[in-house]
Amino acid sequence: MTATRQLRTPASSARARYIDLGGAADHLFRFGAPLDLAYEYFCDVPAVFSLLPDALDCFAYGPDRYRLVVGATDGHGHSMAAIFDLEAHHDACNTIRLIPANDGPPYNMAGLVFGGTLSAQAVFRPAHGNTSTVDYHVEIDMAIPIPNALHMMPLSFLQKLGERTMEYKMTQMIDGFARSLDSDFHTWVTGGVS
Repeated sequence: MTATRQLRTPASSARARYIDLGGAADHLFRFGAPLDLAYEYFCDVPAVFSLLPDALDCFAYGPDRYRLVVGATDGHGHSMAAIFDLEAHHDACNTIRLIPANDGPPYNMAGLVFGGTLSAQAVFRPAHGNTSTVDYHVEIDMAIPIPNALHMMPLSFLQKLGERTMEYKMTQMIDGFARSLDSDFHTWVTGGVS
């Protein structure tokens, strides 16, 4: 299930050159493996986030600190990327929480690049037999700069367009993530043997 919401921040009225967007998604993963294996798999944050559609990079920049870079193009050669710095908190075999971090290294990328916040939580539960489930929740908030070529368009139109696009992208990302994660987990558990 995905949802989008318009951010209501004091900055949104003062920053006419930005579109403030937010979204959330939930998914229940079912694994034909014990809980400790599912937890171990999810502990590799860069490997798991690299399965997101449109993920350009995910790397550790410190202990339990990660940078996720998600990109997109508009089909006309224009690219943009959102930067999410994350801090991981682990409760062994119970939960992994990712919260926004503000200590990431500087970045230098071409195109339209902007920061955002991402919060995620994976809750691990044993299921029937030797299986487990992971209840996954993610929230994203971004202030996207409006390119100069679009400054003449009404902000309300751009905001509504951004909200519809965000809803579509959140659905696409969680669906693609679920498919990729299921396949990758099976490969990881079997050591690449089918």
